[in-house]
Amino acid sequence: MKKFLIGIALAGACVVSVPTIAQGESFAVYYIDMQEIITLSPQGKKAKHELELKIKAAENKLKKLADGINKLKKELSSPLLNQKTKKQKENELQMKIMEFRQVKQESEQKIAEFQKKLTATIVEKVFKIVGNYRKEHKLPMVVEKNEGGIISANPKYDITKNILKILNKQGK
Repeated sequence: MKKFLIGIALAGACVVSVPTIAQGESFAVYYIDMQEIITLSPQGKKAKHELELKIKAAENKLKKLADGINKLKKELSSPLLNQKTKKQKENELQMKIMEFRQVKQESEQKIAEFQKKLTATIVEKVFKIVGNYRKEHKLPMVVEKNEGGIISANPKYDITKNILKILNKQGK
């Protein structure tokens, strides 16, 4: 019962704290699609290219290590190896496998950090643009389509293309 009364009190507080809209005035929530902006902007395309280069470099390094592992496995399958040589090759194989795992883990971590940094830089620019755009056009609110929990909205309130145009001008 106590939880119920607290819930009613909180609901009442929420209703009281909602600003009222003057008669004849309308309120609209505008939104942007951040993923579309990142994907289509020159900055986003450049970031994607840089990320792909880092991924390719990591893949090449891992491929070389994997080739070395496969070579050692092939050598180990030879019946001509004596016990001492076989033991050395097995130890070498274990070391290469550990190195492969370590390099893979480090590469994944570095790539994730790099991607986060690139995205954060673009998002920061977009937030500034959106803030200025909102003030300039006297918009009451702008939310991110995917993070804002928008399930359905009138496309006339989507300002993604406008923000993308401004970002494209800044990217040139």
